[in-house]
Amino acid sequence: MLASEMSLTLSPERAMGIVLDAIQEIIPFELAVILSLEKNNTLQVRYCSGILCCEKLANQTLTIDDRPDIRLALRRGEVTLVKDTADPQHKDTYDGLVDIPAGHSCMLTPLKAGGEVIGLMTLDHRQCGLFTPERVKFAGILSQLLAIALAQSMQTESLLDEKTTLLYERNAFVAELTRVAGGLVGNSPAWKQVLEKIRLVAPTDSHVMILGETGTGKEQVAKAVHALSGRSKQPFITLNCSALNHNLAESELFGHEKGAFTGAVAARKGRFELADGGTLFLDELGDLPLETQPKLLRAIQQGTFERLGGEKTLQADVRIISATNVRLEEKVGQGKFREDLYYRLNVFPILVPPLRDRQSDVVLLAHHFVEKMRSRFGYDRVMLSGLAIRKLLENNWPGNVRELQNTIERALINCRGGQIEPEHIFFESQARPAKPAKPEQPVLSVSGSGVSDFETEVGRIITRALQQCSGRIYGKDGAAALLNLKPTTLQSKIKKLGLDKKSG
Repeated sequence: MLASEMSLTLSPERAMGIVLDAIQEIIPFELAVILSLEKNNTLQVRYCSGILCCEKLANQTLTIDDRPDIRLALRRGEVTLVKDTADPQHKDTYDGLVDIPAGHSCMLTPLKAGGEVIGLMTLDHRQCGLFTPERVKFAGILSQLLAIALAQSMQTESLLDEKTTLLYERNAFVAELTRVAGGLVGNSPAWKQVLEKIRLVAPTDSHVMILGETGTGKEQVAKAVHALSGRSKQPFITLNCSALNHNLAESELFGHEKGAFTGAVAARKGRFELADGGTLFLDELGDLPLETQPKLLRAIQQGTFERLGGEKTLQADVRIISATNVRLEEKVGQGKFREDLYYRLNVFPILVPPLRDRQSDVVLLAHHFVEKMRSRFGYDRVMLSGLAIRKLLENNWPGNVRELQNTIERALINCRGGQIEPEHIFFESQARPAKPAKPEQPVLSVSGSGVSDFETEVGRIITRALQQCSGRIYGKDGAAALLNLKPTTLQSKIKKLGLDKKSG
């Protein structure tokens, strides 16, 4: 369905711009230049960005032989900081082209594809000593993405001439994307940019942070990145970080040994161990307890960890995709989220736009959900009328794609297999029709506070279960088993209702 609607042709220049925008979030620069390695030991400028970028750089060719720092960096294939820019004998990379003072910050990052150096990224800033060792490490990681974009740039002319090949590749990508994540439907410019970022980052092993409001489809984006990666045949493991205290978060992430805590009747693998060789998706990352974050950082950096209550060091090769609907920068500033962990995970951010910013996709998504769900209700054919579509387009969708999916499901129930009309559509923000008046019931008093609402009754039931189990949640004798709930679900309810886990 998407192949006839979407155009995913990704120009190399646009790809480089997207990657450099992501780089500048972490590594500030005033001039970034991408050069391809040509014959006769020369480098050709392919793309530049930053406030110091000028027309003189366009299509310039640099000779490697008279630039020993560049020659050394390309031979080693490693990120290099040029430390001798204050030396009057030193020839600056863009001498005569860009006015940069002596002693400025300069980073040289070789770009590799298939194990061979195909080009170079240079980052310059007029401020001295700006490129720290941590930023050097990030440059090495992000260079993989730029190498892909540069390889595309070096083949642009041949690809543009071979239109049949380009269309085939585009349609194959769309078909694969539809197969692995059918919910990624849309044709708006904002949504195309999301798809382009997925295409860029999926083949790499870089960590990805998906940003966006609740209900925008962040998990679908994560699944698409995994499915289009080299890890697609390995596990995709998810963990929702909300409503987890420190011990529970550590147990869920890294597992626990028998007897590590009350109710730990057997050893259990954590999500990190289960995701070995594959991808770990951390949803609601902003809610991860601060006490758990150092151990997660170590596991990401070194690939090693210990189970809760254990001493044996375990290893796991895991790619992290995280998602959040909060501004982690603010949490870092408030001391509620570690800055080093934030930078470690925010290698390649993908911002998923709210549905109100991609209004042109509402109709495509609505038809997609109708086709996806009609068979569940036993309907052979269901159509959206023109007036129904107009009503959908007039809504602001504060609940985003999830709200649209729920709205279509309600409409399918209401239409009973016929055409969906405006009267079948009810938005979650709409007031429901008033219910028939019921005879007044006697007021049930709970500690003199009036009518006991649903959450109060749930709280009383959980409190009694905790008292009966002496505050124990896990295990066959725990409150979770007594209430026939998952321990994590019970933990979430306890936190939401503000109950004392040691009740009784």
